[in-house]
Amino acid sequence: MAVCKIEPTDMLATLARCPQKPHTKFTLKMSVNMNPYTAGGWSRAGNSGSQNPWGDIDAPPSVFGALPSLPMTSIPRSMHPDSLTYQFTSFHTTILNCTVMGPQNQIAYRVVTESTTPSCTIWKDNESRNVAMVQWQPTAMLEIRGVTPRQRVKEWLRLSSDRTRRLMEVRGIEYAWAPMDGFICLYKVSSSAPRVLARIARAPAMVILEVTADAVSGGLLEPCLVATVMFVCGHNID
Repeated sequence: MAVCKIEPTDMLATLARCPQKPHTKFTLKMSVNMNPYTAGGWSRAGNSGSQNPWGDIDAPPSVFGALPSLPMTSIPRSMHPDSLTYQFTSFHTTILNCTVMGPQNQIAYRVVTESTTPSCTIWKDNESRNVAMVQWQPTAMLEIRGVTPRQRVKEWLRLSSDRTRRLMEVRGIEYAWAPMDGFICLYKVSSSAPRVLARIARAPAMVILEVTADAVSGGLLEPCLVATVMFVCGHNID
């Protein structure tokens, strides 16, 4: 069996040399009186009184359980006609092994965690090219090809000081993920009137990512795909 050594400098370049198995613009603006970062008021699983979606102040923060299942039997209505929806389906035990169906209901990506190398999770496009990777041990490290150099996951999705949102930097621009109305929503931090650029929801038998055309043109699609898995995979990234 071929063994691939992951070098610390460039995980994806190393994987590319390893043997592989075959295999919008949103115009609705927030009210000036509503803080989109705290409007969700989600509770941590087992703590219905908490207003902090990422965990209690004295407890180790975790993204596990932060996204409740929506009470629905179908995909929620699109937030904008130009939005694109990606469905994480066909879970093999967890979202760490799944298929990502694109807007045309065709396979767009796959998330793969091989049983022989459970410490690594790889995101592959529809041509089986490695586009992102997380190396879980000893510390969760992330790399997204052409977007994010190798760094700790907890630094890429860092918890805000008030613990109400996760901050994510892509190409020098800072964004925030925060709960609202049953979704985890992505906003541009510096905007005076934040607009939803992407949102994540858990539905029966799938997880849904919806991204606007603006988010895709801004290079946010693959970072959002990776963040989606991070939020629901069960790993404590902090």
